[in-house]
Amino acid sequence: MQTLRFGSANVAAGYPLEISATVVWRRSEGGWSSTIPLGDLPNDHIVVPSFAVARSPRSDFAATLIAADASWRIAPTQRTAPESNHVDPRATTHIDYFHCRAPLAAASLTLSVAREPVDYLLTVSTRAFGIAATPGISVTQRLVVPPISQLTAPRALRYRICSPTSIAMVLAYHGIDVSLASAVRETLHEPSGLFGVWPLAIRTATDAGLIGAVECFDSLDAAAPVLERGLPIVASIRFAAGTLPGAALTGTDGHLVVVTGMDEDWVYINDPAARDASGVPRQCPRDAFAAAWLNERGAAYILHPL
Repeated sequence: MQTLRFGSANVAAGYPLEISATVVWRRSEGGWSSTIPLGDLPNDHIVVPSFAVARSPRSDFAATLIAADASWRIAPTQRTAPESNHVDPRATTHIDYFHCRAPLAAASLTLSVAREPVDYLLTVSTRAFGIAATPGISVTQRLVVPPISQLTAPRALRYRICSPTSIAMVLAYHGIDVSLASAVRETLHEPSGLFGVWPLAIRTATDAGLIGAVECFDSLDAAAPVLERGLPIVASIRFAAGTLPGAALTGTDGHLVVVTGMDEDWVYINDPAARDASGVPRQCPRDAFAAAWLNERGAAYILHPL
């Protein structure tokens, strides 16, 4: 598990996790780019890039994973999907991450943007796709995050918008009034018709006044300092039927919830899939939530005010 973080000085000052450096942006075809060495990547590891830039609405980015003799590209915020030219089976592309299907030696990631960024946050997380998560021991404060149910949306959308609903809750927590309808509109990934694309959630929150990143975690203890800084975490979870007591869903292949705190026995969440706002705040057994969040991918949105 490794996350490389780069950001401008004023962004680094407020982000709850350590930002190591800035990056060098160079002019490239059609804009600006920066290349980050990743080293050797093992089989069955994922690479999750994230990029946000303040005061530059609807900023797009593309990310290219490069090995010695091959490359793979994703463009998760763009209105058109990248051309499908990934013929090398050693890695697969998903909308918002890469998955290594064989070891890649001396890999790097190039991130491309249209304009030279000023106030930005760029992260690249790599971790094993699947791990056996443990519940850890960290105890944190419990944050009071305004509850919003996704089931208040029109019927055609209500079961598809856990990500924008979670973003709307975090924005409300920080005193930013963004309607659920607006968050839904801004998180629509037009090529796929999905609302749960991670970088679009980050862009939506950034355009509204926060800044943040998609991060991957491998333990609840690693996430605890974010909550202790007073920042809720939007966690991407998946779990088999009946394995996460307290959740609003019986089981799911992919869902997002807002983590608001932890104690010795429980993880406290706002679950947007509750029937109404009164049922959104919930608690789940610590070991079961660790498995649902961290056993596969372990992705989360970390957001803070500028």
